[in-house]
Order: sequence, then structure tokens, then C-alpha cells
Amino acid sequence: MVWRKDFNIGIEKSRFFALMIMLFGIFCISQIGYSAGNSQSKKVKIEYFGRKDCKNCANLEKFLKELSTKRDDFEYVEHKIDQSKEEKVFFDETTSKLKLVKGTPIIYIDGHIIQGFNTADTTGKEIENLINSGKIKDKILTLKEYVESGQTGNVSSNGAVCTGDTVCEVPGLTKGAENQVLVNIPIINKTVDLTNYSLLTMSIILGTIDGFNPCAMWVLVLFLTALIAVGNKVKMFRVAGLFILAEAVMYFFILNAWIYAWDFVGLDKWVTPLVGIIGIAGGIFFIRNYLKKGDTLECEVTDFEQRAKISKKIKDIANKPFTLLTALAIIGLALSVNVIEFACSVGIPQTYTKILQINEVPFWTRQFYTFIYIIGYMIDDIIVFGFALMSVNKLQLTTKYSKWVNLFGGILMIILGLIMLIKPSLLIM
Repeated sequence: MVWRKDFNIGIEKSRFFALMIMLFGIFCISQIGYSAGNSQSKKVKIEYFGRKDCKNCANLEKFLKELSTKRDDFEYVEHKIDQSKEEKVFFDETTSKLKLVKGTPIIYIDGHIIQGFNTADTTGKEIENLINSGKIKDKILTLKEYVESGQTGNVSSNGAVCTGDTVCEVPGLTKGAENQVLVNIPIINKTVDLTNYSLLTMSIILGTIDGFNPCAMWVLVLFLTALIAVGNKVKMFRVAGLFILAEAVMYFFILNAWIYAWDFVGLDKWVTPLVGIIGIAGGIFFIRNYLKKGDTLECEVTDFEQRAKISKKIKDIANKPFTLLTALAIIGLALSVNVIEFACSVGIPQTYTKILQINEVPFWTRQFYTFIYIIGYMIDDIIVFGFALMSVNKLQLTTKYSKWVNLFGGILMIILGLIMLIKPSLLIM
């Protein structure tokens, strides 16, 4: 019958369409599964320039190794610029075309450049975020392709870099003010920019504390008192000004001598804890002075006879005409006072120069920080000099400042000393 035949044909067509739909569904599911599996197996590639003697590169490698134990969606390759001429040429080409500082590490990931490495909580978080964003992309340019493409926009500075052949430095000294070095402070969980603080602030604070020193201040007060008695302000400018200048220059050279002494001695394993002990002893000494001396300005390193001799020299210089011999006598007195003052500082310059040595800052950067230290060091002399121009009675105000600086300096020295004993790496800024 015709209707049965048509019915059978309809059933066959239905079966055919059902089969086609089923096959199409299987195909779609397999493609989805393949895509999902492919996306799961896809690894984001991290490339970075490094070298063997770069401590920041070592910190980066340590972070990446630890991260690879927690997640398997990335891989990393180091371009070792100190072991391959080709890699060094590639490094020079990359830094030149992308206008980067020639420092390591330079990290490339997901079309972004990160200059430097700081900590897992700062630079590390940025790296993890870029891994996450890279996983969902179909294609990511390799570093070579990225450089050749001419893109220069996606660059961030989020850590310390090592520049030159052997020396590590903190970015922000050779780069523009727009660059940052971010560090997370664990106790208060706050991220700060070290280019605004770090060694610069340390230089000013320790220099100022070192400057409010009873030994040098006592000599300067005697100088100015004698000159006021003479009643010649022009001579006061010449004599006291030369004394202050000579003292600053000589102390600058003393600090440099200490910096190079640390380089020569080495033996950080033993020397750093020793300086820490000296720092703690110095801190206790300053706090003791705060509790014991009150407003009395007295140098404990010199005895009564030494102070009497220095006082006599000062009066002789104040009463003589200002000549070349007088100038040489002032410079000689400044030198002798600096030697006494250095002993009276009890660990401040040693601690400060050791911090510079730990941070491995370049030569000219050392000179810059030392100069800043000297500016802080001379603040008290400038204050005393200013008071002397007004009235000799004002000189007594400086002893009150000195008392409080003793307390603050003592606390700071104990803290720095403990850090050097327990964890010197915290002083790397």
C-alpha cells in the first residue's frame, strides 16, 4: 500500500536525520573536550635575561622554581648574557629597541616587560597575574617576536636590578622619577616605594645623629664662644667656616676609608655580626648618655687635660690674625677633632658604611650617599653657627637638641645592630 511505503520512507529519513544530529553532537563534544584539554595543557612561556652574579636574578629563579611546584601552567627560560655571546647581543638589542636600562633581570611574559625583581608579594604577584591572563589567549608573541614588532608600551619597573658587569644597584638612582621599587612590609602589610626612602633616608638620619656629637660640638662651641669674645664677626665667618668645611671634607674621607676597608676585609660572615655588636654597644652608650648627662655637653673620649689643651689652642687661634698659618692650624685642629669624634661616634659610621657595602652600590652612588650623610652630619654645626651669630647664650640650646638625639640615635643603633646580627638581608634596599 502506498501510505505504508510513504510511512516507511518517513521513518528512514527520521533515522537518518537523528543519526546526523547524533554524529554532529559527538563531533562538537569532542572538539570542546579537545579545546578544554588543549587549554589545560597550554603553558605560558616566561623569558628573562639574567646572569650568574646577579642576586636579583637568583631571587627570581628561586621564586619561579617554588611557583612551578604549585602550578604547572607555565615554563621559563633564562637568557644567560654572561655565558653566551648570542644572548648578550640579543640583550643589547632588546634593551636598545625597548629603551630599557641595561640591568638584569628583564622579564618577558604575555606581551609585557618587567624590569627587575623584588619579592614574591610584589613582582611575584604581577608575574602570576600575567600567567593567568596569558592562559586564555590563543597566541602570545615570543620575546624575539615582541622586540621585532616594535612595541614599547607594556613595560613596568617593579623591583631591583643589577647593572654593569659585577655590581647590583637599586633602580631609581639612574632612572627617572617615574620608576618605582615596591616592597611589602610584612608586619603592617603595607607596600612602600623605596625610591622615596631607603638609603637616602638612612643617610640623612644616621648622618644627623652622628653630627650631634658632644666631641665636635664641644669644640665648635668653644671656638664660637672665643670668637664672640673677640667681637669680630668677619673673623668668626672665616675661622668657624673653615673649621666646619675642613671637618666635613675630612669626615667624608674617613667614611670612604671605612667603605673600602669593608671591601678589602670581606669576611661578611664574621664582620657583619661584629659591626652589629658594635652598633648595639653604641646604642646602649647613647641611651646611657641620655639618662646620665641631661643637658651637659661633654666629650667622654677626652679627659680634662686634653680638653684644656684644645681649649688653649682655640683661644690662641681666635686671638691671632687670620693668616695662612692660622688656616693650617684650624685644619689641623679639625683633623684631630675628627679623630676624637670618630671614636665618640661609637659605631654609627661603621654601621652606615657596612650598610652601603651590603647593598653593593656603585662607586658614584656611594659618593652620593656619603655626601648626603655629610650634609646631615653638618646640620648641627650650621645650627650652632647660626645661634652664635645671634648670641652666645643661644649656644646652650644646642645641648637640649643633643640630648634627644642621643636617645633617638641609641634606639636606632640598637635596632640596626640587631638586624645585622639576625638578618642582614633586611638592610638591602
